[in-house]
Amino acid sequence: MRELAGLCAAAVLVGGVAVLALSLAAKLTDWETTRVIWPMTGRSRRLAGPAQVTVAEGLVVVAALAPSPVPARLGLLGAVFTAYTIAALRMRGRRCACFGSWIPTRFTTGHAAGCAVVAVAAFAGVIGPPGVWPACGEAAAGVGVAGAAVVWFRRRSGTADLPAPADVDHIVIFTAESCPYCTALEAQRDRYEAMADCPVRFRRADTEEDATAAGGAFPAAVAYDANGIAISEAAHGLAAIRDLLRHSTTHSSRPRSQVTT
Repeated sequence: MRELAGLCAAAVLVGGVAVLALSLAAKLTDWETTRVIWPMTGRSRRLAGPAQVTVAEGLVVVAALAPSPVPARLGLLGAVFTAYTIAALRMRGRRCACFGSWIPTRFTTGHAAGCAVVAVAAFAGVIGPPGVWPACGEAAAGVGVAGAAVVWFRRRSGTADLPAPADVDHIVIFTAESCPYCTALEAQRDRYEAMADCPVRFRRADTEEDATAAGGAFPAAVAYDANGIAISEAAHGLAAIRDLLRHSTTHSSRPRSQVTT
């Protein structure tokens, strides 16, 4: 029983710390998107907003790496994932901001079940945990796993599909009336316009033609040449839209324009 508990503790330290470290990196790398898609609102957001949760995850990762009593580390991980289990059940169906824009998903019963398994395994590992220093190595391995995942996600979100900067005449950002993320984007219109070295136009997609041009999902951004022909795939999501804007420039020094229809 003690050996089984020790194996359980090792697995939880590696897996649990990896998940928390990856979540932490994803939030910090794309903080604006994290804030926009955070599922909690009102009073609950004051208690468990993106900043509070990110700080808490950082503290747990640091505590897991420190040479402190192993039961305390496992108990802390168990408490965190128990809280995640409850949150996933209460917010089932809402968009999850755990990993920013890297892994777009929604809270489901399966999400809650996975968190519950980690929590149970952590509390079970308290029975017979490994030594302090082996546990530090296991926690460090978890951070290493998260680091490898960060590199993979960063490469996957590269800009291979972006048009050549000199080809872009203007960019159209398509929004939809029923899209809360579009509303948040429109509220920061000046900031998004300043990211591109070419005119940026906001267009409310009220027609089937606009919806098709946007790729059927909102918000979306498409780069066009001087003839009004699309020269990029529709970029969906705030992170992808920012990438398109930052990598697009124009031949001339025409002033930026703002068009809302």
